[in-house]
Amino acid sequence: MRAWTARGMVLASLACSALPDSQNGVVALELRLPAPAYVEPGDTLTLHARALNAQGDSVEATIVWRVLDSTLTLVDSAGKVTTDTTAGSGRVQAAMGSLFSDLQTLNIRPSSDTLVLIGPAVDTVANSDTASSPLVAEVRNFTLDGVAGTTIRYAVVEAAAQGTVRFAGGVDTIRVTTNSSGRPVTAVTLRRVTGETAPDTVHVSVLATRPSADLVPGSEQQFTVIFQ
Repeated sequence: MRAWTARGMVLASLACSALPDSQNGVVALELRLPAPAYVEPGDTLTLHARALNAQGDSVEATIVWRVLDSTLTLVDSAGKVTTDTTAGSGRVQAAMGSLFSDLQTLNIRPSSDTLVLIGPAVDTVANSDTASSPLVAEVRNFTLDGVAGTTIRYAVVEAAAQGTVRFAGGVDTIRVTTNSSGRPVTAVTLRRVTGETAPDTVHVSVLATRPSADLVPGSEQQFTVIFQ
């Protein structure tokens, strides 16, 4: 499962208007990268690109990738990239024949080794209150340091509860980026919906993914919110 909230698209074209037949009419490369784009040690990020003709249609083509900095390791030229460092950045580039993309930067972060729940996993919302206490989860590496720049997804589990309780923005599922402590940059609370009767108990699942989209160990733990 991908935790991307947006995709970057970069077009690269040849300076000349007439392309050799060997280019098969390709005039641009469209790169689809997560935004922001991260890579971390012990994980492999797969880069994606496609070739476009003058009409903007996808064209069958062999696209290869290269890395330009020693901070990154190219697992294979099809676009699998990893790293053995825990900070900094590195540049990648796609090519098809004599057509090259612009350089793209991948940020490097420590490995997302575990997801833990911080504080009580059960919270009780009194009749006089409208929202739970902050539901705090943290992404850590094996040194127990928080990992910044990851995304944690919170989701209401019970279908019957959807529409009666909401996260900020009036949603049943919310994705938040982590700060330097590995915790959400903004507090995540579950609120009653005015005029609706919330179930006595609502479960909130929590998960995070690595750049490869593999789940961070500890994902799918749950908070329990009791509404009085």
